[in-house]
Amino acid sequence: MNDKRILNLGCGNTSYGTDRIDMYKTSTTTKVCNLEQRLPFDDNTFDEVYCRCVLEHIRNIGLLVDEMYRIMKPGAKLYMRTDYAGYLPLYIFSSHEHNKALEVQYPEGKGYGHDLGEDAHYHLFVESHLERLFKKFSTRRYTYIYGGRNKILSWLMKNLPKKLGAVHIELDAIK
Repeated sequence: MNDKRILNLGCGNTSYGTDRIDMYKTSTTTKVCNLEQRLPFDDNTFDEVYCRCVLEHIRNIGLLVDEMYRIMKPGAKLYMRTDYAGYLPLYIFSSHEHNKALEVQYPEGKGYGHDLGEDAHYHLFVESHLERLFKKFSTRRYTYIYGGRNKILSWLMKNLPKKLGAVHIELDAIK
């Protein structure tokens, strides 16, 4: 029997994990709580924390990172994905301006049950930001994610210098 506890932090509509928390109730949420306050779990509870596309929505990111560390067991794994601040289209095209991107993504004005404007992005990150935020973790590995449906454009974005074509940055870390 596998007793591994996995926290999906900011789960949205995904069903990954044994405990799935978000600030809003969804079809897969097991607990609703404010991610900008102390998390309702004991110290050293989780074997893994999964946090995909959440950190950029949090105002007090330092508190959330400290809380993730607190509730993770020693040796626990963290997977985190967030928006990459170096993504060139954010600076070139007005349709890709960070919060306007939500209007394109959710043209009907709803994203995971949020009203338009409530699901704001407050932060963008580069690797050095994440290094400082997650410095307590013993091991950290970064991966850059490139998106797009057009294969030629995707190839071009991957070959831009300084990872300027990366949409997201992922962190795999060990406590």
